[in-house]
Parts: sequence; C-alpha cells; structure tokens
Amino acid sequence: MYKYLLLTMLIEIPIYFLFVREKIAYSVLILILANCFTWPILNILFHNTHIHLLLLETGVTVVEACVIYLFLQQKFSKALLISFVQNVVTTFIGVWINHIKL
Repeated sequence: MYKYLLLTMLIEIPIYFLFVREKIAYSVLILILANCFTWPILNILFHNTHIHLLLLETGVTVVEACVIYLFLQQKFSKALLISFVQNVVTTFIGVWINHIKL
C-alpha cells in the first residue's frame, strides 16, 4: 500500500519543480512531510467512510496548498495552482491504476 504513497511523491515533487526551482532539498522535505500527513488521512477516510473521493481530494488540495503557502513561501494563488495540478494528476493516475469509478 505504501508503494502508492511513494508513487504519489514521485509524481507530485517533480510537478512542484515545474513551477518553482528554488530551495530544492528543503522543498522536497516539506512535500514529503505534507504527503506523509495527507495521504494516510485520505486513505483512511476513503476506505472507511462514504465521502466521495473527489471531495476528499479537494480537502487534500487545500491542505497541501496551505503547506506550500506557509512553508515554501509561495503566493496562495500559486500554491493552490501547484497543489491543484499535483493532486489532479495523482488522483487520476490512482483512479486509473486502481480502476476506481468516479
């Protein structure tokens, strides 16, 4: 199961660097920590509640945007855009890999 967490990070971290190319080591650390926080929560809620996946991903997008804004010091609009792109890509790859019906 943690292979999906690793896959998520392997996809989301390079996407971040399409938008921002500074503080690489620090940014990678923050993005790893953000995913280690949001990914398990999303999975627990997805597998144990009836909350729709896209609603859960919206919450993850907002939380990760706040992390990017606060810790990586990006404008909130840019942080939200980065987080949105990261999570759209990983969500749809996850949906495709796991054959989840939206």
